[in-house]
Order: sequence, then structure tokens, then C-alpha cells
Amino acid sequence: MDKQFIIDLHTDIASNVLEATSKDIGKRYSLHEGTPKVLGVVANNNVDLPRLREGGVKLVFTSIFALDKKSLDELINLEQNEYNFEKLKGIKFGIEAANEQLSFYKNLFQQYQNQILPVKSKADFMQLTNTKKIGFLIHLEGIDYIDKNLRVLDKFYDLGARSLAMTWRNRNNFGSGNNVSGGLTKAGKMLINKVRDLGMIFDLAHANEKTFWDVIKLIDFPIIVSHALCKTLCDNSRNLTDDQIKAVGATGGILGMAAIPDYIGGKTLEDYVDHFEHIINLVGNDYVAFGTDFDGLVGPEDTFMDGFTGSDGFPNVIKIFQKRGFSGETIEKICFKNAERIILSNLK
Repeated sequence: MDKQFIIDLHTDIASNVLEATSKDIGKRYSLHEGTPKVLGVVANNNVDLPRLREGGVKLVFTSIFALDKKSLDELINLEQNEYNFEKLKGIKFGIEAANEQLSFYKNLFQQYQNQILPVKSKADFMQLTNTKKIGFLIHLEGIDYIDKNLRVLDKFYDLGARSLAMTWRNRNNFGSGNNVSGGLTKAGKMLINKVRDLGMIFDLAHANEKTFWDVIKLIDFPIIVSHALCKTLCDNSRNLTDDQIKAVGATGGILGMAAIPDYIGGKTLEDYVDHFEHIINLVGNDYVAFGTDFDGLVGPEDTFMDGFTGSDGFPNVIKIFQKRGFSGETIEKICFKNAERIILSNLK
């Protein structure tokens, strides 16, 4: 088949380069290739421009991921057995890390201006189908560094950020992530209105169930959950219940399917496609997309599916869609059209 255009709702390119691989995104790498940096491990390496092109990717949401020190300390206490936090001592935190990653993207967009199109508006997005460039949309993941008055958010919006997830695994000024208790705060309610008024995309990935439902009660525009899967098929705290999936769909929103075996409950492409099929059977084919979390799992202990270890692997997933009997219309919606709808509904 002709290569299908893809939108990937979640990648972590900046933090991967700056903290793990030191890669040049303009060159093609293999999964474990790169120079260990702050983390001191042979990091996973999923995304570069050649592999994006090979996979048919037309747009990636690419994150600024920056925890504050207090949040990291809280997670260390909760998850001592999950991570070797000694390896995180050299990482920058908070606004310093966020600014470093923003500068990384600014320099990247300049260096590869003939290959990358920064997407900050509907007009930018509409250019993508008429150019060979790949779109990059800057996403803020876990906004610990944003003040309650949201002045820092204005700055990051002015500098190009167009999507936002208010939590990671921890608690911050706005809400609580999947590893802690608590819900939406007063500042979080202000944040929802601010995101809508600015014309950004609101992401509930990593929110715990209370925060999720607190937001759903207030939201009046389409949202995304950029990288998660179905709790019915795999009981992981990062996955969504059927009721949550229905609630996302009721906003007109979409769920981006993470390419992470721990969330999938298996390591094959067939296991992965089971989650797509579950959502389609539950709410229809308008509410599901890709959100791989590529470049976000940096430890050598993290694993990927055979045939989908990087952005060049999307055609392999599409082959399974076809094997399952997904229609051409459904495949196009999953790959591009559903995410396109969200972008055009939210951006100015």
C-alpha cells in the first residue's frame, strides 16, 4: 500500500537527546545506539528524522518534560524499587530543564529548517500535506514549573508550545498524577480555561482517576489522552477504564495508543492492536490514534514490540490492522484523521 500519513501524539525527543543519547536527530540510529549522557546507561533510541520519514510520520507531538526537585523526591520515596535514582543526579530540574529543552527545539528547528515545520497554528498544520517536511508540535508534559498564576505558561505559549499535560506521576499546583492521591485544584480549574482560551490541546495522560473525572466535569472542548491504553485488557495505573474511554469520546477527544508492552499486557503487534480494536468496539473509530511514547523509555530494561521499536515501524502496525479487517477509512482515522480533528478544533 502507499505509505499512510501518521500523527504520533507523544514522543520525548528533547529529554532523550539531552539526558540519554546525545543523538543528532538528522541521522538514522538503531534502538540502542547513542552516547550515554546524564543517565549513564545505554538508552533506548526510537526517533530520528530518517525513521520518521520511513514510517510515514507527518507530525509528532514532542515534549518538554521537566520535573521539579520536590516532585522527584516524592517519587523516590514512592518508587525506590522501580528506578535507580542515583543516575538522575546530573539532570536539570524545573524551569531550568524546561528552558534547556525549549532551546533545544529552537536550535533543532533552525538546524533542520528544510526538514522540520514547527506547528503553532491551524495554518501551519494545513501546510503539512503540501510539503515533505515533518511537523513538530511542542507539548508540555507535567508542568511542575508553571506558576499558579500561569504567567510562565504564557511565556511557553509565546515560544511555541501548543499542547499540555498538567501532571506526570506526581502532584503539582494543578492536579495529581497516577502514582499519588488528590484531584484537580483551584489553579487546575483556571488552567483548563487558560488552555481553551489560548487555543492549546489539553492532555489527561498520567492524571489519576480523581483528577481525570474532576476535569471531565468541567471540560467543554475536545481533549486527548496522548499515551495510554485500555485497562480492561491490561490493569495498569496508566491505562483507562471503559468509562474513562467513553468520557474522552464524549468530549470529541481521542486516546493515543502507547507502544509500551507494560501497558499493553503483551509484546506482540497483535497484542497492541487488541487495544485499538477494543476502543473501536466500545465507542467507534473516531476516538483512537497513535501516541507511542517513543524516546520516553530510556533504560535498557525497557522493552518494545518486535517490529515496532521506532518510528519506522508504523507500516508493520498497519499490516496488522489490515489483517484484522479494519477498513481503509478506519485506518486513515487512526493514523491521521482523528488527530487532525483535534488539532483543527483546538489550535487557532
